[in-house]
Amino acid sequence: MDIDEIFKDLFGPGFKSLDGFCQLLKVDQDKLLNFLYKRKGSHYVSFSILKKNKTHRTIKAPKRVMKKIQHALLPHLEKYYSPKPSSHGFVKGRNVKTNAQIHSRKRYVFNIDLKDFFESIHFGRVRNLFMAHPFSAPHNVATVMAQICCSDGKLAQGAPTSPLISNMICRKLDSQLQALAKSGKCHFTRYADDITFSFTSTAKYLPKDIVEVSEDGRAIPGRELEEIIKSNGFIINSEKTRLQHRTQRQMVTGLVVNEMPNVTREFIRLTSSMINALKRYGPELAEAKYLEILKGENQRLQPRQILRTKDSAGDFFIKVVKGRLNYIQMVRGRGDNIYRRLAYEFTVAIGKENPEFKKSPEEILGNSIFVVNNIIEECQGTAFLLEGVGIVTNEHVVTGVSKTIARHSISFSRAGDTREYSAELILSDKKADLAIFHPNEEFRNIPALRKSDKTIVRPTDPVLSIGFPKHRDGTTHYIAKGHTTQRRRQVDLDLWLVDFTLMEGNSGGPIFNDSMEVIGVTARGAKNNIDAALYGFIPLDSLNSFTSRADFLLLKRLYDYLGNGSLSLLPGILGKGIFSSAYQTKLHKERLQKAKAA
Repeated sequence: MDIDEIFKDLFGPGFKSLDGFCQLLKVDQDKLLNFLYKRKGSHYVSFSILKKNKTHRTIKAPKRVMKKIQHALLPHLEKYYSPKPSSHGFVKGRNVKTNAQIHSRKRYVFNIDLKDFFESIHFGRVRNLFMAHPFSAPHNVATVMAQICCSDGKLAQGAPTSPLISNMICRKLDSQLQALAKSGKCHFTRYADDITFSFTSTAKYLPKDIVEVSEDGRAIPGRELEEIIKSNGFIINSEKTRLQHRTQRQMVTGLVVNEMPNVTREFIRLTSSMINALKRYGPELAEAKYLEILKGENQRLQPRQILRTKDSAGDFFIKVVKGRLNYIQMVRGRGDNIYRRLAYEFTVAIGKENPEFKKSPEEILGNSIFVVNNIIEECQGTAFLLEGVGIVTNEHVVTGVSKTIARHSISFSRAGDTREYSAELILSDKKADLAIFHPNEEFRNIPALRKSDKTIVRPTDPVLSIGFPKHRDGTTHYIAKGHTTQRRRQVDLDLWLVDFTLMEGNSGGPIFNDSMEVIGVTARGAKNNIDAALYGFIPLDSLNSFTSRADFLLLKRLYDYLGNGSLSLLPGILGKGIFSSAYQTKLHKERLQKAKAA
């Protein structure tokens, strides 16, 4: 390390000095210290919310300036956290559904709760976290960081930094409980203070290190489990310890998991009743009645919610109903019939009827899916228009076709549409078995499918396939539903296998999750039942890797830049060996600018 690097490490932005820490947050050091230590009054607003057991939980929400400082600190903390597979709370791409999904269809589900979770993480623990690796902050810097994140000597429940810090504190706990679950041959997850184990074994063979059943039938945490939790500074809440057999309603983080993660019937019924109240009384009167019910149940609104009810009567109630609908959609999926019925009734209730909710998911998605006809090889397949990418299919569907002749030898058509579409081939790759075409003006009015934000796929995830196997003029899509089974590498491809048949001609078609989002590309259809057990789909992470390649990105930019009326210029501009060196790439850009100017 040279002198400049040493100087930067000691005095530059970072956690090594108080001056560097203030540079990191872009705040004046004196102003920050005065704000933290000399200001009179609290930096937090306290309010309580009603819990399921009818007791109240106190929330401390930071005031504007403190919240701004915490938000400035948060991204610098996030760089140093990598969640354990078992941690699902406050982790991007994970939620109550992913937490519950792991415990579906198990013989026993065992739940424990950590008592006073955030309050157990005191100032000293937070400061020690920042003094330890990877932050390695000196005592004075770690003290200031802990002061920003804590209130009254404890982690402030309601601060934007608290969820991440609690996960960092619990990382050792997660590791130890994962090891315990592995030794007990069971599954384990943690969502904040909610810890769940699930078992396929009978009561006789439940691992006693994790759970014991007393003579009177009560579930008791095993000694090893209790010791691990105590050694990590937490206490088990005995009132919330429960063991549920599959003959009972098994609940994990508020979801029923006997078959698959699902909201309770009571939640559905109450949401339906609230929508009916909107229809019958209108938003203002429905909100007034709702607030009366909350008051009678001693449920208090948060300060920002109180302001919302005063600023625009009825708006708060509409947002509550919309939030419940979004929750149902997250758990049951955007294609779920119950969700779509309730969503349609809601749009009617607020005077914004959306007939799209009356259509089946297959009707909506089918508008963006095409039959691919390869004239050169005399074969067919499936393709789809994907948002931000283009027209996606398999390479083996368009094999034998070069970029020069693709527009004349590959055609795209839709069910119920007599038109044939053509497009320019951007890139195809035999190893990845992917090909992408540029959607020109002909595709302007065709809706693009959405990619899922989550690239993680798990066994038993529900999936939907739409394609055109053995297509004949006038026939509609072939729709198949089922679940994922396992990830397997076949030759050069990483595939997710499924428990239903993907027929020949499905190749290149989209695979959807239960929210009608694309999570993969069908790899190859089966010619017989033996083949059916071997084929699946190319997952979204492989497609994302393919579309992040430099050659694809450059070609896509060239197509977009030239415009649909000038695509004939492209072959001459590209020439041969476009990707052989940085100089050639620069040269082609200069030619492109000249061509555009001309």
